[in-house]
Order: sequence, then structure tokens, then C-alpha cells
Amino acid sequence: MKDTKKSDLTKTKRTPNLSERKKTKEWLERNPKVYKLTEELLGFLEEYREPSFPYGWFDRTESHVFKFGRDSVGPRLSIRCNQSDCTVTITLPNDNELLDDLGFSSSLKKPEQSKLKLKFEVESKNKASYEHLIKVLSTNLITPLSAGKHIDVDAIPEDKIDEAFDKIAESKNLDETEKDALVKVRIGQGKYRVALDDIWKGCALTGIKCRDLLRASHIKAWRDAEAHERLDPFNGLLLAAHLDALFDKGLISFDSNGFILISDLISETDLNKLSIDKSMQLKMPPETHEYMKCHREKYGFEH
Repeated sequence: MKDTKKSDLTKTKRTPNLSERKKTKEWLERNPKVYKLTEELLGFLEEYREPSFPYGWFDRTESHVFKFGRDSVGPRLSIRCNQSDCTVTITLPNDNELLDDLGFSSSLKKPEQSKLKLKFEVESKNKASYEHLIKVLSTNLITPLSAGKHIDVDAIPEDKIDEAFDKIAESKNLDETEKDALVKVRIGQGKYRVALDDIWKGCALTGIKCRDLLRASHIKAWRDAEAHERLDPFNGLLLAAHLDALFDKGLISFDSNGFILISDLISETDLNKLSIDKSMQLKMPPETHEYMKCHREKYGFEH
């Protein structure tokens, strides 16, 4: 790469209209493969963009940048391209325990910020990078690229939430386990989660009330459910994390009276270690009975 004067690196005022960005437009047209990749990325991210949020193109001499977010303030995402790939850089305030798990690293220049860089190569499916990007976006740390604004999840129409579920289902970049994990993130927030809190008042089986220890699950699995069943809170269950894992795998279920049913695959030793016994019972709302019956049938508890 040739030496670039510092003045050449000065960012121009951004614009969402590529036709107003002559140098970038010409560069992309000379590099149609990376242009196609850029359009793919922008199309993917468009559903997460809040309409009034700053976004658009900059001109650069050696690379070309598209950015969502205010400059150097709050959550932001940029796409920088060269002839062989595009790098998506996500910058977030360094104040969330999820960042380490998501692969973010503290910025050397600004230790109060953390960054994640994901590379997308031309003429490639970029499966791993898209999976990683979806995991970050699904946390709502940056969705919908909000530059630190409060995101009112409860204000999102239910049909939009269901549409998001459908897009997860149609994704060819994720396997079923990863899709289920993203669905659990979605149903664990917003008004669906509030409705589950109201129905179950904590863990349905143990009564534990600490939210951080509870997980929200569908009873009739999301991929098996009709559209209206996916958003029905009576098809939801709040359980402590270890019980949720057992329920998701079909190792426990509940009979019509709410008593726990336990798979023969769990040994008595493990049951004792998990503090689970066959006398445990949950108080099941009438509207939940049919969903629980589906769960029992699916995992062989219904004879």
C-alpha cells in the first residue's frame, strides 16, 4: 500500500447517498465483487437501523467506510472495505459483562470502549462472521444501532417480533441449536418476558425469583408452533437455569397435575446433586395444559 498523507485520511461529511460520494462510488464500481459484498452487508443490517439514526458513507483514499452511529460517541458500527474483504467493526462502551463472551477487546486508545472486528471476504458465504454478528445484534447492546438511546422493546409490534423469528428460521447460516439459542434471547426480553413473570412469579418449580438465575423457554417448541402460539405467553415457562436446560432437552416434563416427570436417562445420583425429586410440582394455568401435553408427547412422557 502506498504512503498516504494524513490529510487524505480526513473523513468527509457522511451521506447515505452513494451517488453524492464520487470517489467511493467510482472505487466500488471498479471493484464489483466487494461492491456486491457491501450491498449484502448493508441489506442485512438495514432491518436493525432506526430511521433517524446517523448513517452513511465517508470517502477515504485507500479504503472506503460506511458507518452507523455518531462519531466517537456511544454504540456504533462501521464497514471498511478493500479489494478482497470488508471489516465490520463494532464499538461499544466497556460496561457490559457480555462483551468478553462476545469476543470484544478493550480499545488501547480508549479503555472505556471495547471493539469487535469481523472480516467478511468477497465471494464467500462468511458463515462464521455472520453467526458472530447475529449473536451481537441479538443482545440489543447495539440493536437497532441506537447510539446509546433507550430501546423500548415493549413498543416493537408483535408482528415484527414474529417476523424476526421467521428470519431466524430461514437463515441458512445457522444450525438448529444456534437458532434455538437466538429465539431464547428474543423471548427472554420485552413484554413476552413481562407476561411470563406475571404468570409464574419466578421459577415455576422452585419459586426462585432472582431474574438473573431464570430462563424463559417455549413449552411447545418455537419451530413446532403456529405463529399465534409463538407469542402466546401461556406457551412460555420460567425455570431456573439448570431446570430450563433439562426441560429443553426433554429430560424433564410435567404431567396434567403439574408434577414433575423425569427421564430414566438421569441417574438418582445426578437427581440428588441437582436437588430434584419426584414430588416437585408446579401450578399450571389451564391455558398451558395443551402446550405441556405437546411437550410430553414429543419427548415420550405421554403413553
